[in-house]
Amino acid sequence: MSDTEETSLVKGLGPLEATTIIVGGTIGSGIFRAPNEIAQAVGSPGMSMVVWIVCGIIAICGGLCIAEMGSMMPRTGGAYVYLREAYRRRWVSFIYGWSAFWLVWPVSIAAVANVFATYLNEVVQYTTGISLGTWEERFVAVACVALLTVINYVGVRFGGQVTNLFTYLKVAALGGLILLGIVLAEKGSMSHFSPLWGSDADSGFSFGAFGAAMVTGLFAYEGWTFSSYVAGETKNPRRNLPLSIISGVLFVMGIYLLANFIYIYVLPFDQFQASNAVASEVMQTLIGDTGGLIISIGVMCSTFGGVNVQILVAPRIFYALAKDGLFFESVAKVHPKFRTPSNSILWQGTLACCFALSGQYDEIISYGAFASYAFSILTILAVVVLRYTQPDAERPYKVWAYPLTPLIFVAVIGGYMVSLLMSEQFLFNTLIGLTIVATGIPFYFYWNKNNGTTEEAE
Repeated sequence: MSDTEETSLVKGLGPLEATTIIVGGTIGSGIFRAPNEIAQAVGSPGMSMVVWIVCGIIAICGGLCIAEMGSMMPRTGGAYVYLREAYRRRWVSFIYGWSAFWLVWPVSIAAVANVFATYLNEVVQYTTGISLGTWEERFVAVACVALLTVINYVGVRFGGQVTNLFTYLKVAALGGLILLGIVLAEKGSMSHFSPLWGSDADSGFSFGAFGAAMVTGLFAYEGWTFSSYVAGETKNPRRNLPLSIISGVLFVMGIYLLANFIYIYVLPFDQFQASNAVASEVMQTLIGDTGGLIISIGVMCSTFGGVNVQILVAPRIFYALAKDGLFFESVAKVHPKFRTPSNSILWQGTLACCFALSGQYDEIISYGAFASYAFSILTILAVVVLRYTQPDAERPYKVWAYPLTPLIFVAVIGGYMVSLLMSEQFLFNTLIGLTIVATGIPFYFYWNKNNGTTEEAE
């Protein structure tokens, strides 16, 4: 498909929307929910910061690679398109799309909506004294997903405007917390970083613990691919995709590191480890209960915006898969009035609602972690494959420090995936996720046969 053939979808996203999709999609729940879980896993302030730095470097390496492929092939579908064009094996791109549809994206959407519900509960408790129960929180998460599904169903411009608004709000919330931590420095202490690498009893490095910490750390950085999924609806994508990815990822890494520094500076490390609402506790320490309420509202805005971005970008993968004849034909339907992949959006929202009812944040994301990063490795290696198979293709942007950049990504993520298999905490859920992926194999043979194509992608 040429760049000009995707005329059924409207090009309603400019460079600002493309960048806020990266920033807004990445800053969702992770920076508010993951820090204490990372600290619990690695056991020291220094190693906690190292996890955030390593995950940020990986996001930058991956983002640079996606930027090259996005400028080379600015088509709706993102990683699905890159896998299809690089490997020319329909089963590779199909299994990616299948796992994304049934597992990776609904899990991600549900996890972020789950955190939205948690912080809404904080606000309700503060203002009314009433606490929501477990199932009530889950139904709030479902309501969040359902509302944003409707918003994105009625138009990409509307979805992009919602993304802009909530990106500004979430950045303001994090920026305000960081600024208050600096201005009210007397309420914190550098002694909270001591001992930097933990006590003598727990100072040793554990590969399994570091990998377990990276589960939530990498999830917090997910979003560096998001603008590539809506390339077919982005104006001047050859320029705006690389710009949005590079600037967005660098901005997010900077604000994440500053936020984690302030968290540990303000809270004693043992309190930091134990907190499920670390941002709220930091603001309570700085300016009292009102601060806790303000940041809880900010986290609600952040996670609401994060869910919106995911619902905006994910259905474009399944739309591309169905257009290739490897998925339910109805998923490729474009709404005649709104010009959105309407059926794909509805399916994704429904599945995400089901996962939102199933469990808690860390449990939810562990289902899709292994499968998600297995395909991330294949996607990043597609840069290398395409350099070899299509050396003369137009590349308005070329990845910096090639081939070191993709190799760093592959090496670190490969180690992370091994650590998942070594961790009893995540192994069971990982196997459940891989079982869901494996169920797609007979469906591939069915669609591939009915589509009347050869194994090699066209």
